[in-house]
Amino acid sequence: MDNQLHNGDFLIADPSILGDLSFHRAIVLICAIEDKTPMGFIFNKTYDFCLNEMVPEVTINLPLFYGGPVDTDQLFFVYNATQPIVEDSRLIKEHLYLGGNIEQAFEAVENKRLHSENCRFFLGYSGWSKGQLEQEVELESWLIQKSTRYKQLFSSNPEDLWRNAMLKKGGEYTIWANAPDNPTYN
Repeated sequence: MDNQLHNGDFLIADPSILGDLSFHRAIVLICAIEDKTPMGFIFNKTYDFCLNEMVPEVTINLPLFYGGPVDTDQLFFVYNATQPIVEDSRLIKEHLYLGGNIEQAFEAVENKRLHSENCRFFLGYSGWSKGQLEQEVELESWLIQKSTRYKQLFSSNPEDLWRNAMLKKGGEYTIWANAPDNPTYN
């Protein structure tokens, strides 16, 4: 298996990450591997409030995701499209874009060019210092999933992503997929 990280790859938290409140059962989309300081967004953890509750310009009810423990007061977004919808978006990987003009993003949400099946808005992001993520992968804290099925991932129920990834891995991971979030509840 290729343990080299690339933009657009997903990190799947190994079941052994139990005490980490940010990354327990997390699925992280890697968006930037620049200068060996990776950046990504937790793709499967939502807040109890929606984007329209935080941004008055948005009247449509879109989930707001916890992107990670860094800059949790900053709003970021990622979207899946055949071409850029928002100015200044940065290509992550084929059909997958990061950020850009936030006002245009809100307008695209209102005009239904961006919706829950092709975009995610995040408060905060996940970041690692130089060499840190590589070390965590080497210690098997993360499993790397190569993907080009972004449309399917955006439309999947976020709460099912980690469980489905464990079921797909099979073997001992199947037990974890069916275990309660907190093993002491078993």
